[in-house]
Amino acid sequence: MNYEWFQDDNQIKLRFEIKNTKSDNLDIQVADVVVKVNVLDKKFAKTIDLLAPVIEGNIKYGADVLEVTLIKVQPGKWPQLSPSLNKEELILRRKDAFLRKDQEIQAQKKLKEDLKHQFDQHATKEQIKVDDRERNLIRQKQEQQKTEAISDLYNQIGQDSKFKQNELVQQEVTDDQIEDKLKKYEEFEKQQDQNQKQKPKQSQPISENNDIFTNEDIKKQEKQANGPIPEPRKAAAVQMTFTEKIYPHLAAREQHFKDAPVPRQKNIPITEQRENPLFLKDKADEFFRNKDYYSAINAYSAAFKYDNQMFACISNRAACYLALFNFQECIDDCQTIIKMEKKDQLYDKCLKRLKICQAWKGDLDEALNGDLPEEAKQIIQNRIESNKYKNQGDAYMTTSQYQKAIEMYQKSLQYDFENELSLSNIGLAYMKLNQTDKALESIEKAIQKVKPFLQYVNLNPNIGRQSSFAGNEFLLKNLMKKSNCLFELNQEQDALNSVKQALIIDETNAEARSIMNKIQDKLIKQDVLKLKEIATERLKQQQYSDSLELYNQCLKKLSPQEDLMDFLAVLLNRCICCFFLNQFDEIVGSCTRGIKIIQIQQNKILSFEKITKEQKDKLQDFLVRFYVRRSNAYVKQNQIYHAKCDLQEALKLDPQNEQIKKDLEKLK
Repeated sequence: MNYEWFQDDNQIKLRFEIKNTKSDNLDIQVADVVVKVNVLDKKFAKTIDLLAPVIEGNIKYGADVLEVTLIKVQPGKWPQLSPSLNKEELILRRKDAFLRKDQEIQAQKKLKEDLKHQFDQHATKEQIKVDDRERNLIRQKQEQQKTEAISDLYNQIGQDSKFKQNELVQQEVTDDQIEDKLKKYEEFEKQQDQNQKQKPKQSQPISENNDIFTNEDIKKQEKQANGPIPEPRKAAAVQMTFTEKIYPHLAAREQHFKDAPVPRQKNIPITEQRENPLFLKDKADEFFRNKDYYSAINAYSAAFKYDNQMFACISNRAACYLALFNFQECIDDCQTIIKMEKKDQLYDKCLKRLKICQAWKGDLDEALNGDLPEEAKQIIQNRIESNKYKNQGDAYMTTSQYQKAIEMYQKSLQYDFENELSLSNIGLAYMKLNQTDKALESIEKAIQKVKPFLQYVNLNPNIGRQSSFAGNEFLLKNLMKKSNCLFELNQEQDALNSVKQALIIDETNAEARSIMNKIQDKLIKQDVLKLKEIATERLKQQQYSDSLELYNQCLKKLSPQEDLMDFLAVLLNRCICCFFLNQFDEIVGSCTRGIKIIQIQQNKILSFEKITKEQKDKLQDFLVRFYVRRSNAYVKQNQIYHAKCDLQEALKLDPQNEQIKKDLEKLK
């Protein structure tokens, strides 16, 4: 299998020529230092060993060419693709690499299972809370309906009965009140007895037969009466009025009184409630009011499943999708209602939502067609005009006319000040003009236009990825621009935070990783500089142990390849601390390490030619000083022969150095 490779400081590209196959037949395995390509239908494979660790990037296959992009863990050019090892060492190296890959996969799998377990526990607890709230709500509604039913029942019976009932219910009688009433009743009985005794007895009727009243008896009774007996009633015409009917076919009493609420039936199984479309729609409406859009979507879908004529559920579900920025699903539901061609309230709502989604997706011409409110039409028309000037500004940018491009972008913002693309491009133009402050201001405005939306979308896994992909790409580029601006303004920590946000969006982005490495290198150098200053101050105060510890921390932060001069300077200062602490073995080790680093650098002819003459002279000066300090350590250890050899090597490099000549004479 023929292949070729290309590299830059941050990535490597491998290209394999594989003819007459499909991408499904390709199995690519990438460990940290091994790449293995299997072609299943051809039954052959290719294994490539890499010089240093990498991270898997993009993999593409097309036009009979497989391209594998690998991200370097440590940026820099490689002298060769594969290491110079024998067969047994390569086999062992591959085995270790794939073992580490398997361990990483198992760790990710375990982490995924733990997160799923935690999510299930959280979901169960939340469901229990929801069930408790539902039961309490059902109980409250039942009590409310019972109270309203009783109230309406008393309204039908009449005001008197209601008054008596309320009086019986609300009346509270104490023991003292009962005793007072008994006393009053006893006094009343005594008074009646006295009146009965004082009243004269009535005479017997004159007639012999007491059962028959005569005229005399009647006259006698009339005298004893308080007045004359009233005359019989006479017939008269009475004028009566009736309540006017609102509906001709209904009685008036049925038109002016509301029907009593029907109490909810008890002991209805939950399964039957969940299959009731009205119940499900009511629950979905409640979820929507509480902004629980996922639950509302599920409830609306279930309600429409049990009643496919309940199109209000489809319209409301579209509103939920719109609130979640899930535009394609919202468009599908709106088109379902619009295709019915019933121009009612649902049709109007869905048409407006459809146009909103089309505008969000960038289909401005499509969104402008149709019946829309004037305000919405004006907003869309402004964005169209704004994009025209934005395109003119892009044309000026391609010809490096940055000032004219800024003028066009500013005209674009006059039509639509929310145009995030124009704001971003203004920032890029200011960066080209080295006006970093203005560039940072425009880029920050562009980020704030899309960041709230994208944060909401990215944190909700059920939202369609197509709605957020373009926005994430836009945010990624602007975060990298912001990081570069902050770096130019010497705000390294803020720049590092910005580029980390960019890597959260796309962790394999080579440009973002390059920016982060550049910022981290500068931060490390700043930390090392502070530590060196403190260590030098401690060395002057003869606090050799503290100074040595600080120099050791500097060495941990520095790289001999990237920070060669600083690394060698710290090694030399470390030798001074060890000399005063009588740690001569440490001096020999540090000086030997420094000498080897310089010799390796000198042997790399290509890289050595890239440095300046001043740097070459500085490296030679470091080499002389390492020989001299190692010689001093050998003298303290009574290894005179080794001390002479080091001084002779130093004298070869610096023949005019009188101090080395004197030290060499003393040893002879």
